[in-house]
Amino acid sequence: FYRVAGMGESDLDALIAPIYKPYSNPVTTILAAEGDIQIHLRAQCGTAEEADALADEVGVRILEALGARAYSINGDPLEATLGQMLRQRGATLAVAESCTAGMLGSRITEVPGSSEWFLGGFQVYGKAMKTKLLGLDEAMVESQGVVSEAVARAMAESARDRTGATYALAITGEAGPDSSNPGVEPGTVWIGLAGPDYVEAKMFRFPNGRQRVRKFAVQTALNLLRQKLI
Repeated sequence: FYRVAGMGESDLDALIAPIYKPYSNPVTTILAAEGDIQIHLRAQCGTAEEADALADEVGVRILEALGARAYSINGDPLEATLGQMLRQRGATLAVAESCTAGMLGSRITEVPGSSEWFLGGFQVYGKAMKTKLLGLDEAMVESQGVVSEAVARAMAESARDRTGATYALAITGEAGPDSSNPGVEPGTVWIGLAGPDYVEAKMFRFPNGRQRVRKFAVQTALNLLRQKLI
């Protein structure tokens, strides 16, 4: 089965439905989770070889339509795909997490052998930890707010500098259900990315639900770096 990131279930189905709907065999099933979509193709034929060929006939067309949004053709999760890309480049990764409080690092280290490319990270849930552990300027944090482009960029840049990693990802946001940051809606997340010659951050608004927001944030952060490495 295939896995897709960076688009919603309805958008994906609108894109690939004209490809799979004319077929009653193979059967196409779409399963969606937070920021991750699986496409399963099941063909029934006289032999396994015939079934594989029939599934491939539809699958090739689906993959062509999806392009770079399809990150796995064998069911591997996003963190495994990203790890392969980093390993091939001899590159390393570090993270700095606020609202996800270690979930990003946990996802990454679920991959066997991730120590080859993952250096570690910082759990900076509170404002004080952002200034003490990452060295962020306290005045900047106060003026911009902890959920901001400036803080996300600074977190990523500091994590990269302090670990010597090739790349660093940073997540800061308001997971909810209520907002502890004035003017910041629950579900608002800034994701920072620092590389050898750039530092950037993007803002996202994820569906309500504390755990959903955190899961979406982790998946989106991994996919942002994957897109940079394509």
